[in-house]
Amino acid sequence: MKAMLILCTGLLLMQTAVAEPDPVNGQKLFAASQCLNCHGTDAFTKADRKVNDLAALESQVRRCDANLDTNWFDDEIKDVVAYLNQAYYKLQ
Repeated sequence: MKAMLILCTGLLLMQTAVAEPDPVNGQKLFAASQCLNCHGTDAFTKADRKVNDLAALESQVRRCDANLDTNWFDDEIKDVVAYLNQAYYKLQ
């Protein structure tokens, strides 16, 4: 019984240990990538942009990650999304 309680407590703590996206790390990853080789930052701010919510932004970053073969982990993608949203998109 004691072992089960310890196991359940450990699992609960693991679920709450998810880190918030880090836009500072996202900026570093973005700067080190080849994103701006395909387009300038004007793609982020043009009036008729296709990205209009955070889900679409993350989807686009994942497409770029695959095309550029940057091999970012999920948390790194979320960091880049947080940076782009903070710097350009301002989505809720």
